[in-house]
Amino acid sequence: MTDTGRRILISGGTSGIGYACAERLCAAGHRVWVLGSREDGIAEVRENLALAGASRCDVSDSAAVERAFAEAMDVLGGLDGALVNAGIDGEGLPVLDTDVDHFRRVLDVNVIGAFLAARAAARVMTGPASIVLTASVNALRPETGFVDYNASKAAVVSIAKTMAAELGPAGIAVTALCPGYFRTRMTADYLDDPESGAELLARIPAGRFGGLGEVAALVEFLLGPEAGYMTGGVVTIDGASNV
Repeated sequence: MTDTGRRILISGGTSGIGYACAERLCAAGHRVWVLGSREDGIAEVRENLALAGASRCDVSDSAAVERAFAEAMDVLGGLDGALVNAGIDGEGLPVLDTDVDHFRRVLDVNVIGAFLAARAAARVMTGPASIVLTASVNALRPETGFVDYNASKAAVVSIAKTMAAELGPAGIAVTALCPGYFRTRMTADYLDDPESGAELLARIPAGRFGGLGEVAALVEFLLGPEAGYMTGGVVTIDGASNV
């Protein structure tokens, strides 16, 4: 695996952190394939970035994941890196009021979806290669009102650490990325609301929310050959947040 021109797949790559990473990796000359859940998102990212390709995919559907990876492999022939990033937000309610059906959907997308995408990536990789799974600081410091999201991201960390242990002998590095608050479609309502935004900022010693370019630079490093010995790591990027 060379430092440039690598073959990288990004699930949840049509907005937010995933899109920022796709943009940076494309600009660096890598061959990037993006998965997204909506046709309009796929069309937009195709128009804006010099992708190797893109597929519509509900990552919680095992058949859809298999189809999407088959499409990508027809073009790429294999993978050197994967960012497993697709996810949805929690309901934002206290434990006693959390809807069980919504909880199941969060687990389907954030946990089963992460597992299916990471496993599909590993199956077509020959080491040295890298997989980064997007978890959250909520996996390490649960946030009140988000038991569904917190639990799902803690599971993603466990998946990453398990895969790192099993795939290390094959030269496949696996890390869990735990971002704090970055302005994305998922977080914009919280960050832009004067009351909740001020409350969140007060818990971040760095005094600001993260920039998408910062997390994209970190992901580029984690997917690269120099981060191989970080396998099994849980990497935070959160401004020393205590959210």
